[in-house]
Amino acid sequence: MRLAAARNVVPRATVILVAAVMSLLGTACEKSESMPPPQRPATTLSAAAPDEYLPAGAPAKTQAVALNLPKVPPARKPTSSLPKGTSCVTAECHATYQTAAHIHGPVSEKSCNSCHDEDTGTHHFPLKRAKTETCTFCHPVNNTQAHQHAPLKTAQACMTCHDPHVSQAKFLLKADNVEQLCQKCHDTPLRKFAHDPFAKGQCTLCHEPHQSANAKLLRGGEGNQHCFSCHGAMKVQFASATIVHKPAGESCVTCHSPHSTDNSHQLKSPVDQTCLKGCHQKMAEHIASAPDKHDAVKTGMACANCHNPHASNERHLLADRTDRLCLKCHDKPMQTPDGRNLENMKVVLASSSLHGPVRVGNCSACHDAHGGANHALLDKAFPETFYTRFDIRKYELCFQCHDPNMVLAPKTQSLTNFRNGDKNLHFVHVNRDDKGRTCKTCHEMHGSDLPNHMASGVPFEGSKWAMPIDYQKTQTGGSCTPGCHKTKTYDRGSAPTLILPTTRGAS
Repeated sequence: MRLAAARNVVPRATVILVAAVMSLLGTACEKSESMPPPQRPATTLSAAAPDEYLPAGAPAKTQAVALNLPKVPPARKPTSSLPKGTSCVTAECHATYQTAAHIHGPVSEKSCNSCHDEDTGTHHFPLKRAKTETCTFCHPVNNTQAHQHAPLKTAQACMTCHDPHVSQAKFLLKADNVEQLCQKCHDTPLRKFAHDPFAKGQCTLCHEPHQSANAKLLRGGEGNQHCFSCHGAMKVQFASATIVHKPAGESCVTCHSPHSTDNSHQLKSPVDQTCLKGCHQKMAEHIASAPDKHDAVKTGMACANCHNPHASNERHLLADRTDRLCLKCHDKPMQTPDGRNLENMKVVLASSSLHGPVRVGNCSACHDAHGGANHALLDKAFPETFYTRFDIRKYELCFQCHDPNMVLAPKTQSLTNFRNGDKNLHFVHVNRDDKGRTCKTCHEMHGSDLPNHMASGVPFEGSKWAMPIDYQKTQTGGSCTPGCHKTKTYDRGSAPTLILPTTRGAS
């Protein structure tokens, strides 16, 4: 009897325990008619099984007790209409609609019917309006300006970029931020040099995300006007300059990428290619064919070393007056690639007697700043040596400004002040078949502290000796004592005896 009783007790106890556990977990499948269902705590959302979507207060099967589990498995999608008043948001269905960082206004108010019609019978709630009109009913963001963002014209319309219910990002974006969203369609890689807004992922700082009166959905206006909304100093420069670079005045993006490139200043190509291959092809040919090239054209910012690529008050868009511009490099002794030593031009240009072009700051009157066929970047032919057989073509540079008769006429009363009476001493010194003196035998080409920019000493032919000249000026003439020679004088008035070179060329 005890054994049988024990056998009866164990199954009975087991049934009771299992029933209790099932009741606690809310897994009972049959409706209890003898007692009402336990009330769910206020903080617990109703279960989301298909047969448990019931109006508030309606009888229900045994309901789940909140266990504060970290995650509730999602419910299966219902296959038939749900009772009216059923909540769309439960722990098992659309749970994030009340917990996401950003919730669409109607969703936060549990006003699903603001956008959706009633269930069609298959748990499908059609939109009350077409997709775009559903959004623009409250958000009028399209079809009112000339340029529309392309997604607004597609089947997905607003939902291409926005989640209509909830998002972890501001503005209900379908990405964590604007940059990631835009990259889904616009594959614009981040390169070495990037526009600051682009580098920071601030696409909408420049572009309207929906529509704009301007092409490319720009915010600040068409073309350059948009750029000026940030680059105000450039706008002032364009307005105040006498010369504006035509491509820059028309469109900044002719030369610059508004997003990102591998070139400094966001240039679409390196500086020299931007200038020379883009527009200035003749200059490119000139530089390529020049035996003597200016280093400034090939190093650093290349063309922009000397030219302002946007606007300037100087001819040829130079960044400053030529002499000041040249002194940015030539303010110290320099050595050329072929070993020539260049003097500190800052010291030379401080001289009291300057060559005319230098005096007005026009270095390019004699020098080709890009390169050429003549030594020292000279624009035209000029003798390199101390002595040379006379040929008028050798002085092409000088005779751009000076009258060639200065060295062609044996006698003159007006061509030059360097004469003894009417004897033209320039003719005597220069116009010779043997040891014709070149201009730099007596003159400093840029300037000196002596009258008529006379040199105090010049490198003697074939040596490093600076031969002294010892030039002295008088009211009607002057004298010089070159090297070891006797003093030679000249006078335009009384014509004193003058010791002249004995070897002469054509007369």
